[in-house]
Amino acid sequence: MKRKGQAAMEYLMTYGWAILIIIVVIGALWKMGVFSTSSTVTCSPCFSYFAYRDYAGGTLKLRNGPQTVNITSVVGGDDPTTTQFTAGQDVTIDGIATTGDVDLTLTYTNVDSGLSHTDTATIHN
Repeated sequence: MKRKGQAAMEYLMTYGWAILIIIVVIGALWKMGVFSTSSTVTCSPCFSYFAYRDYAGGTLKLRNGPQTVNITSVVGGDDPTTTQFTAGQDVTIDGIATTGDVDLTLTYTNVDSGLSHTDTATIHN
């Protein structure tokens, strides 16, 4: 009878330590921000059509979505030197204020459909 009790106790101790180690690892990963829903992206909310690439010193890099678009206006920054962007092409927007939060609004026309769209994001400096 003593052997069954000892075997049960060893079983519980082994799995207890394993579970404790898993909890510590998950806690460390959480503390490092692995499970964080916020991101280091400086725009919030980011654009719905354009993918965020990078932002520094008043210059924002975005990646165009799956269709060719013509950017017709940028409010909150300088108009890009090129206005037509093919699918997956990077868009660079300069002249964004480097202090405080900046609301950036892009107006673009989808070349395939001819429809005009407006996309807005807030850039946090």
